[in-house]
Amino acid sequence: MGIIIRTVFNNQGWAGPCKNPSNDPRCYQCIEGRVYVNGGKPITVDDNGFCKGEIQDGEPWCWEQTLCTKYFWGNAIGKWGPRAYPGEKVYLVYRELSGLYTLWGWTKVHWIDNNAKPCPNLYLEPFKPLSDDKCVRGLSAIYLTGRKWGQGTFRYIGSEREAILDSRIEGKPPIPNFQDGSKNSSSVADYMTVPLRLKVNITERLKRIAESEGREIEDIVREAIAEWLKGREF
Repeated sequence: MGIIIRTVFNNQGWAGPCKNPSNDPRCYQCIEGRVYVNGGKPITVDDNGFCKGEIQDGEPWCWEQTLCTKYFWGNAIGKWGPRAYPGEKVYLVYRELSGLYTLWGWTKVHWIDNNAKPCPNLYLEPFKPLSDDKCVRGLSAIYLTGRKWGQGTFRYIGSEREAILDSRIEGKPPIPNFQDGSKNSSSVADYMTVPLRLKVNITERLKRIAESEGREIEDIVREAIAEWLKGREF
């Protein structure tokens, strides 16, 4: 299992506030206020031309500017679950103006602080951005995750896609036709359908979580059942 984190572009190597972002087309998401940075409000610049946000007083308004110095990423929708764990590979991408993604870095999970405020934090092992010639460009959301991205800043991926991304980072050519969006390589024979009735409020919560994480409701239910069964002797 791996994690892909979708960041915005940072022209200071993800180690400081961006310089002259209004003159850098790659900073379009922050300039237009499309993302969580600065609480979703358009950024401004200080007297020296560096970007600044309105949310201050200890609350991080831009995780990107400290990503390669403090090495953490927050979860704005709740606690990190069992699918995030120390040692897990983490891939970092940003979206270009074209809508395609650039893979700009990778690292591993160091530890998780689900009690951090204002958001639970995923702490990463120290890393640096890939050099410009090593970045992997032109990747679609389906290539990265198997489906359209939608909302949220992170997605979980399986070992097959993890291996594909590792090979691309190593400079190997893309595998032909690896855009199928397949969700699971397991045979249908490995599964059995179980009728399940859920209350409306639970179903609505599952829908919101599934949409934010780009997953199917049945994937979340299967994960919850598997966690519940752990440690039982049957």
